[in-house]
Amino acid sequence: MMKEHEFDPSNAETLDQFRKIPAFSSLEEKMVQEVVSMSRMRKYDPGEFVIREGEFDAMVFFLVKGDLKITHQGVEVGTIRRLGDVFGEMGIIDGSPRSASIQALSPTLCVAVDASLFDRQTAKDTFTVQAILYRVFCEVLAVRLREMDKKLSELTTKRAEAQA
Repeated sequence: MMKEHEFDPSNAETLDQFRKIPAFSSLEEKMVQEVVSMSRMRKYDPGEFVIREGEFDAMVFFLVKGDLKITHQGVEVGTIRRLGDVFGEMGIIDGSPRSASIQALSPTLCVAVDASLFDRQTAKDTFTVQAILYRVFCEVLAVRLREMDKKLSELTTKRAEAQA
């Protein structure tokens, strides 16, 4: 069963652990504390869903440890395994329901950032934290787009060869 723990944004050890996630490694101390204050550590058992396709929420996740399976309409379409891998960002960007399900394959630890908490911050802090998260999202989406372009190119080449 999913277990959730709050972070203490003033705890030096917590901040050091948080900085191990590549997206946050270069942030100033104050910004790390802001993101930490909007975050929770979540632990999932194998088989447990982190995200369910079609649901709405304002959480974006960063993998700390574990293996996750991505499914879309019941078909496995990928995995998430690397420290700092980001998922759940699409719904934050456009407000749409979850486009895929994410399920733990092994004991999994994630940092869950509640983007709905932007509303309680000052305008300056909100802008800075949002800018950081959106930069991370853009980097993730660029990598995914390159991967899809490569797959599309490979499929187009195979199809052309099969028709020749």
